[in-house]
Amino acid sequence: MTAGLASRVSKEAAQPADDQPSDRYETIIDELEGIVRSIESGETGLEGSITAYEHGVGLIKRARAILDQAEQRITELDPAGDEKDGESSGSTR
Repeated sequence: MTAGLASRVSKEAAQPADDQPSDRYETIIDELEGIVRSIESGETGLEGSITAYEHGVGLIKRARAILDQAEQRITELDPAGDEKDGESSGSTR
């Protein structure tokens, strides 16, 4: 039983922490939506709303970091695609 647990732990340790970034991202977005609903409802009061807002700011930073990591991975997979996007966005501005 201990060997099975050790094997499972070592497999989990070998997997990257962001193995499923979309799931984590979606969870963060769901939590942010809950914070917005809570603040908009006025149920939490001023102090609770400020605390929830501060928590939301932290969640937004985490979500942006996940998106930045995803963008970096895509750029590494298709560096030529990044140049094409840069050219087309430059011509539309």
